[in-house]
Formats: sequence, structure tokens, C-alpha cells
Amino acid sequence: MHEIKALLIKSVRDLLEDEFEVEELTIRQIAYEAHISTGLINYHFGSKWNLIVAAISSIIDSAAAEAFQELSNQNDTPKEQLRTFLKAMAIVVCKYQKYSAILIKDELNSERFSTPETILGLLREIKPHLSEKEIKYLAVQVVAPIQYIFLKESGLKKYLGEDINRPMLEEYEEIMEAFLKTLGI
Repeated sequence: MHEIKALLIKSVRDLLEDEFEVEELTIRQIAYEAHISTGLINYHFGSKWNLIVAAISSIIDSAAAEAFQELSNQNDTPKEQLRTFLKAMAIVVCKYQKYSAILIKDELNSERFSTPETILGLLREIKPHLSEKEIKYLAVQVVAPIQYIFLKESGLKKYLGEDINRPMLEEYEEIMEAFLKTLGI
């Protein structure tokens, strides 16, 4: 069963790498690429959209892990690791803007908290005196503004009177530092 899910995710990734647009992918194309029947897509993922989100998550997760590994240092403190992780995510978000927008919108419209969950361990180390509920609130406080700003990028630049041609990665780093400082991290 896990093999079929992995095959389906790989098939969507392959189609996306071949320049197919997310909106244009059909269940038949995906099934053809995976050499399986169309019914298995709904059986394993519930919908084509859930499969596409899983494939895009796979792309983003792989890129984020690679970026984090390149930027991180084993001797970093948990605070430094959090900053490095957020910087790695900013790099990935800038590189995969279209896919990132899909994932962020999907997460905001669902009951999932996938992104905040990725930093819970670091926040526990940074703020060991906080309860689990407070740690989860803090994770949302760190992640949600960054997601919001990504989705409203051009509007934010205008709102702040910033140069709309300035690379967004520079702005993410500046924004993350401001948020982390405000939160005492």
C-alpha cells in the first residue's frame, strides 16, 4: 500500500518537473504516469487534490531539508537552529513560490498545522518553561505571520513603502528577525 502511495507521489512530481501546471493535471494523466488505475488515486489519497498536495509537500520538504543541511552547524544552539530552519524555509519558499502558495493556502484552509509542528521541538528546547499548549501557540505565532506575508508579498511591499523589486529573501530574513525578537526568541 505504501509503495503505491510513493509511486503516485513520484508520478505527480515527475509530471510537475515536466512543466505540467498543477491546475491542468488530471487523474488520468497521473494514473497513466504511474501505470495504475484511476480508482487507486481516490482510494489512497481521497482526491486528486490531496495527492497533489502530498507531492508538492514532498518537493518542498526535500528542498527544505537540503537547504537546512547546507546552512546548519552541529554546534548551533536551538535558537540558532530555529533561525537557520526559518532561513532555509525562506530560501525554499522563494525558489518554489507557486508550490509554496498552494501549500500555505491549503494548510490555512484545513485543520492541519503541519508547518508549526515542524518547529515544536526547537521551541521546547528554547522555552522549556512553557506548557505544551503555550509552545503550540508560540509555533503558530512564529509561522502564521510569515505565511501571511508570503501570500501578501507585493501588497506588503507597497504598504511598507518598500522597493517592490527588492529580493523577497532579504525581506523574509528581516521579517523573521523582527518576529523572533518580538517573541523573545
